[in-house]
Amino acid sequence: MGTSTHIPQDTPLAPLLTQEGAALLRMAACGWRLFPVEAGGKRPLIADWPNQASNDVKQIRSWRRHWQNCNWAVATGAKSGLFVLDVDGEPGLAAIHDLCSRHGFEWTETLAVGTARGSHLYFRWPEGGTIRNSAGKLASGLDVRAEGGYVIVPPSVHSSGHVYQWIGSGEVAPVAPAPNWLLECLEGPSGARNCGSPTLASETTTVIPDGQRNTALASLAGTMRRREMTRQAIEAALLAENASRCKPPLPEHEVRSIARSVCQYQAAAPETGAVDTALIVDSCTWPAPLRPEAFYGLPGEFCDLVGPESEADPAALLFSFLAAAGSIFGRGPHYSVGGDRHYGNLFAVIVAPTSKGRKGSSWGEVRRLGGLVDGVWLETRVQGGLASGEGLLWAVRDPIIECVAQKEGKKIIGREEQVIDTGVEDKRLCVVESELAQALQAASRDGNTLTALLRQAWDGTPLRVLAKSARASCLEPHISIVGHITAVELRRLLVSTQVGNGFANRFLFVCARRSKCLPFGGTVEPRSLADLAARIKAAVDFCRTVEQITFAPSSKVHWAEIYPALSEGKPGLFGSVIARGEAQAVRLAMLYALLDCSTEIRLEHLEAALAGWQYCADSARFIFGDELGDPTADETLDLLRRAPDGMTRTGIRDHFTRNKSSAEIGRALAVLQEAGLARSSRRQTNGRAAEVWCASVPVERYARNALNAESPTCRVSVV
Repeated sequence: MGTSTHIPQDTPLAPLLTQEGAALLRMAACGWRLFPVEAGGKRPLIADWPNQASNDVKQIRSWRRHWQNCNWAVATGAKSGLFVLDVDGEPGLAAIHDLCSRHGFEWTETLAVGTARGSHLYFRWPEGGTIRNSAGKLASGLDVRAEGGYVIVPPSVHSSGHVYQWIGSGEVAPVAPAPNWLLECLEGPSGARNCGSPTLASETTTVIPDGQRNTALASLAGTMRRREMTRQAIEAALLAENASRCKPPLPEHEVRSIARSVCQYQAAAPETGAVDTALIVDSCTWPAPLRPEAFYGLPGEFCDLVGPESEADPAALLFSFLAAAGSIFGRGPHYSVGGDRHYGNLFAVIVAPTSKGRKGSSWGEVRRLGGLVDGVWLETRVQGGLASGEGLLWAVRDPIIECVAQKEGKKIIGREEQVIDTGVEDKRLCVVESELAQALQAASRDGNTLTALLRQAWDGTPLRVLAKSARASCLEPHISIVGHITAVELRRLLVSTQVGNGFANRFLFVCARRSKCLPFGGTVEPRSLADLAARIKAAVDFCRTVEQITFAPSSKVHWAEIYPALSEGKPGLFGSVIARGEAQAVRLAMLYALLDCSTEIRLEHLEAALAGWQYCADSARFIFGDELGDPTADETLDLLRRAPDGMTRTGIRDHFTRNKSSAEIGRALAVLQEAGLARSSRRQTNGRAAEVWCASVPVERYARNALNAESPTCRVSVV
């Protein structure tokens, strides 16, 4: 069957790229649906490759311009007109000879490719046939790549350094029809017929009944996620499985919800190492580790001291520390922008993929340090139990003064102001919510004022509730939040109104997971912790003498360069959540400066803040992905992305089984068009011209293009 050719690791790839371009165009001319996969590997770079694989020359050239050194694959199945027998080394060859001898046939010569361990044998797709993917179905060492599968094509390079090459007469060899006995083994309503091989296994096509549908689809999604498949690819597989096997099928939105939930868990990729920004930025990609700049100064020293002795994520430790420091510093230091002031109070939410993300461990370490820095703050100004705006306001209320009638007998002779409540003198409040989900549930109830008061609290403006019975107010609040929640809960509970009204973008979302396993815990050296606390105390004393914080001349230039990218709006739910990027970056930079006992934000403070904000933006993308937060618009976008030729309004309405009005569909299309995700055109038919809608640039491309456009020292452009 032939063997593959080995390429030394130092071999230049330029000749291969030229060869690749011509080969791809020839394969496309045969009708093969191609798509790019990662360089040296097999992971698709196109999220929805089963539907987006293409033989369109313009599309292939576009992909080649974007991924210049990637491998390539062909999607097998009826649309490409072929299926492939994957022969795994000597066991596969022996199995083929055994099958041929059993059936008394010579093996059919066909187009073949040498792989790292064996061969790929290409066969024509049988007219009207049904062949599914299978592993070891024919025999040990023989896998089938058919409908819903793909194989790597020449001249791609395997991770071992071997190059995929055409065998024998090369790519000019014809793709032969499969022998009838082979088709009989692969086809049929049950998925296979017994062809005499003792290792033949029938592929199951049993019906998934009501009551087992969610479990079965979740299991399939989990298997695909462990293989590092993207959310879009998992969704496509679940939707196909749901349509063919679930009786009755689950609603489409419920299937997509299963895929989203499973994708909150990390894939089976290494936990460390930067994300290759040349690859597509996928909503399921865990954020790259915090850049070293984020660990500047005292925050970095704290993480270096505590990190080795804690299971908490370094990012959770860092942002919990910054939020606590901003609370302890109080309302004095601020950065002015026009008539607005930014104080050091942060709203940080530690988001874990599961309940075992060691979110609480991060706050425990910060709490211990905070007690050494300011015991009064820890005992009286660290509270929990967010439930209503009135409750939040009561915790920082000013003295309540009322006019009380003065009586002489029953006659009112005058009125006098009296203090009926002394209020709270210390306006610092650090709200620590180990179960932020409960607060979000309370905030979503009708009439609850919590989100409105929290928006005002982040801004530092006076807190009031406009109600006749409400007597409490606070003119100068200084409220910080450290919340803990899982990604699934956050996506479920953060309603669209909270995203649209600016509540969500006042939070820093920080992805965190267990960093290490310490069965017996860790022990931070008390003397080192006390020394760090003493240095933070010095910064606290410094803050009592400071009011206005400004940019140093050197950092002003850098801030002017990056400000446009930080403040530029981005589409979708992700764009709404990170809409205050410039304000969040300034607050972080100010805290780094104050911890350095500086009234100026120097370049090192700004770089630290930008590294921190980058991680928060990447976390938001992981959590919220490319959704718009509008169910109708999101489902319409998914529909258009699966229809490369576009759809008319009537076709879109039929998809919703006409349960959506024309006005609702028009509104959803307007949302997509405004976000740059869909476009319309007039297409001539036999009658009058029809309005056709197509998906345009996906949200991930906005992030990727912005990222590639900026300097390597500052990745703020993705936010």
